[in-house]
Amino acid sequence: MANPLNVVGRAHEAGPGPAFTWFVYGSSLDREAFGAWARDHGYRVPDFSSARPARLPGWRLSFDAPSRMWGGPVASLSAAPDDAVEGLALPMPAGARGLVDHKEGAVSGLYEPLEVTLETAEGPLPALAFRVAAARRLPADGPPAPAYLDVLLRGARASGLSPGWIARLEALRP
Repeated sequence: MANPLNVVGRAHEAGPGPAFTWFVYGSSLDREAFGAWARDHGYRVPDFSSARPARLPGWRLSFDAPSRMWGGPVASLSAAPDDAVEGLALPMPAGARGLVDHKEGAVSGLYEPLEVTLETAEGPLPALAFRVAAARRLPADGPPAPAYLDVLLRGARASGLSPGWIARLEALRP
């Protein structure tokens, strides 16, 4: 079967592994921003029709990932036993791992994959999340880049994340 995501290039030299669930919690929630990135990099946007809201317990949203593109810190994950991050659980075909590694910045070494267990309405779900690599992490959280926060909020609303989560994101505005 042909790869449905039109995946080519350095990010995709390794053979595909098994299908997986991607925990999407950052700018990739916004289909418009994702679509622009995909077009710029020669990908087709994954099918989000089977994505569902999910929570990642034991982690908090941190803004300790540097980004020249966004002009300031962008989202990552930091361990926090009494907190949780909201996002989408997105089932992905095996051949899409290269797309995800590229989109998440793992190809450049900015982010690294992390196996997690999500909470969903259907129960626990193993997934793959990404967080900033320790060697690239800023020394402290900073305020999120304003343009990045706008995209994050737009995506969170469009993805149907909880009103409480949207309020937490809104509270990050200066």
